[in-house]
Amino acid sequence: MYDIVIIGAGPAGLTAGIYAGRAGLNTIILDASRSGGTVNTAPLIENYPGIDKIPGEKLMKSMTEQTSQYTEIKERTKVKSIEKLDDGSFNLNTRNETYNSHYVIIGTGTNPVTLPAEGVEEFTGRGVSYCAVCDGTFFVGQDVLVIGGGNSAATEALYLNRIGVKCSMVHRRDKLRCDAKLQEDINNAGINIYWNSELKAVKGKGRVEEAIIYNKVDDAEISVKVNGIFIAIGYHPNNELALGLDILCDDSGYIITDENMKTSVDGVYAAGDLTGGVKQIVVSAAQGAKAATRIQELLL
Repeated sequence: MYDIVIIGAGPAGLTAGIYAGRAGLNTIILDASRSGGTVNTAPLIENYPGIDKIPGEKLMKSMTEQTSQYTEIKERTKVKSIEKLDDGSFNLNTRNETYNSHYVIIGTGTNPVTLPAEGVEEFTGRGVSYCAVCDGTFFVGQDVLVIGGGNSAATEALYLNRIGVKCSMVHRRDKLRCDAKLQEDINNAGINIYWNSELKAVKGKGRVEEAIIYNKVDDAEISVKVNGIFIAIGYHPNNELALGLDILCDDSGYIITDENMKTSVDGVYAAGDLTGGVKQIVVSAAQGAKAATRIQELLL
């Protein structure tokens, strides 16, 4: 039996593995894909403390190598379900094997909601981004579009505008859906908005150079020269395992935890983007450390 099984080998899971392994806990990390999670797709990270500039894949390779000194990592091992047993332990069922553990840390992250527009997938990481805090500084003094009209899109646009990015918004309605204060801030900042419009295509040679926007009221397409596109229409929390255990989530599907990252089910903790809030590597790592440390205290 394991002391902890960690699901997800992103920053949260890997950090939890380091802390658990160094504490002498019998731990394993299971990931449905390869270690590193979505950070692997980040072209460059400039806001991780102690490291000036580093590609996401390189950072996660380093983190994986460090974690593997203390904890076994099994990639391409998808957990299909979690069962809580009468003795309070858990069975984690994969295709080929069942893992039994006293505690579980879920760190399965989120996936950004994307768009079916032509070129979005092709240019992701080459001008198309889902995180202004992560990538905004690459576009200072340049023209970008923020796609969306909710709180996330408004916050992203205001952040970009504040750091010196020439930002416009594209929204499919004639009024923003964000909070009134954010609408006021957008107006005061003089951020241009393409109303009743949708992103239809992204074009360029190697990097984003042009966006095709369709105005459904005018039934017309326009071409806008831009250097970047930030898609901010929400995230899908990967919460299927949590829902299978009836773990409490908020209205958006994010797992609700206490200050130690404990969920509503005894023995199950959650860390990283799946808990909502600020989606940053450093935050996920901190939450992984908190979860593993609390479990260590309980096992003493």
